[in-house]
Amino acid sequence: MATPYQAGVVNYTCPPVRRNPHRSTDHGAPSLLVLVLAVAAALALSLPVRASGTPSSSYRCGWCTRRSIASLLPLYVGVLTSAACGYGDPAKLAAVGGFHIAAVSAGFFRGGRACGACYQLRCRDRSACAEGGVKVIISDVAKPATGTNRTGGSQFQLTKDAFAALTASRDDGQLGSLVDTAVDVDFRRIPCAYKSKNLAVRVDETSSRDKGHLALRFLYQGGQTNITTVEVAQAATPDAAQSAAAPSPTKWQYMTWREGSPGVWRTSHAPAGPLQVRVVVTAGSVGKWLCADGAVLPAEWQPGTVYDTGLRVTDVAAHTCSCASTSGDDGEEE
Repeated sequence: MATPYQAGVVNYTCPPVRRNPHRSTDHGAPSLLVLVLAVAAALALSLPVRASGTPSSSYRCGWCTRRSIASLLPLYVGVLTSAACGYGDPAKLAAVGGFHIAAVSAGFFRGGRACGACYQLRCRDRSACAEGGVKVIISDVAKPATGTNRTGGSQFQLTKDAFAALTASRDDGQLGSLVDTAVDVDFRRIPCAYKSKNLAVRVDETSSRDKGHLALRFLYQGGQTNITTVEVAQAATPDAAQSAAAPSPTKWQYMTWREGSPGVWRTSHAPAGPLQVRVVVTAGSVGKWLCADGAVLPAEWQPGTVYDTGLRVTDVAAHTCSCASTSGDDGEEE
């Protein structure tokens, strides 16, 4: 039985996905499906793969050159709480990721879809700023800034350390000391890498075992992927597995992602624990099932607790290089 932060075993072989009862019974469909999957797999294998977090000067995603700015957190905000994305202590998040943390404007945040994504920022005036810019993990939604008088484009709000790293001049570092400075930046999405951290789930406080309500947030998602599907199922106990002559098929319960609940996947029909978890991530050019080996949530799971899935995500997706603006629209970088 998994316990909070207990490392598990990675298992990328998922149980068979249940068939859609409304799917066509045309006998030619399975052969066509096999052909399509084979072609998709071949395309995915042909794509270049980068190890998560490996330093590189040529990430797959190009620089987003739409109007964007980076500034210090407003003085009244103090420090980032990471509450919007559920990470808890932002200092620990930065430590295990090796990146700085940042908040982004509501349009970029997109209701929580940006939670946990990693970006590299660089000043457009690169003659005055740090050559490599700064790497950040999105952990919160930005509060409206009042001191910069800058609007439009994607807005990043940085801690003092992150802003100093971004604006450190190769000559005298004067920009890094200006508290009210907002600088024009380019940005690009890069793979995340977490030291000694697997993909974890945090049971949201709105969950209730008695009522069957389960809400999950995903933390420490490495690589460069988006989670598009989440399912849970009752995990077999060792005694039940040994006594059952013919185990019944696993019944997976879909979870839904809703606007207004940043990064939270929900179901009101959660099976009794212990619970297995499986997800689909946008790996390569196709979706990929990732399945935790055995129970992730114990039978007596508790709201507010973080559980380790045992999965280590290192994949890089082909279609996650979006450039979001404050209006929430996206554009793909070639």
